Amino acid sequence: MTKRRSSNDRKQNYTKLDNDYVRNTDKAINRKIEARKRKMRRIAFFAIVPVVIIAVLLNILLNQNETLAAKEQEKVEAKEHLSDLKEERESLNLRIKQLENDEYIAKLLRKEYFLSKEGERIFIMPDEKDEKDEKDEKEKKGDIPDKKDAVSEKKGKKDD
Repeated sequence: MTKRRSSNDRKQNYTKLDNDYVRNTDKAINRKIEARKRKMRRIAFFAIVPVVIIAVLLNILLNQNETLAAKEQEKVEAKEHLSDLKEERESLNLRIKQLENDEYIAKLLRKEYFLSKEGERIFIMPDEKDEKDEKDEKEKKGDIPDKKDAVSEKKGKKDD
């Protein structure tokens, strides 16, 4: 039997026997160490992989929720637009029905284009707004004196 030395032998004062039993026990210990390493690798793999998969799935879920919220908002806006269009369609249909009526067309022509029936006279009455605009224009031109000027003229006449 030859004696085998290990790296620990230098530090310690014993020698290791070199026989089948010692070699088998060393192999068994090494197998246990390797098995433990493989077990730790598997645990790490099966711990990390599910965490990554869960993170990816959560990311997908959040993106789908955002997309769903945006689609819901678009749906609400589309419904509002649809209701506006329906109201507009109803008013246009009413307008079409009115325009099919000859009396309404005659009334519209008299009002908008100042057309009249035979023997009928049209008098145009100015609106209050139009009167104010004309008065403002005359004041700017100087045709109508301001109230201050009118008051000062009255005082001037009294002094004479």
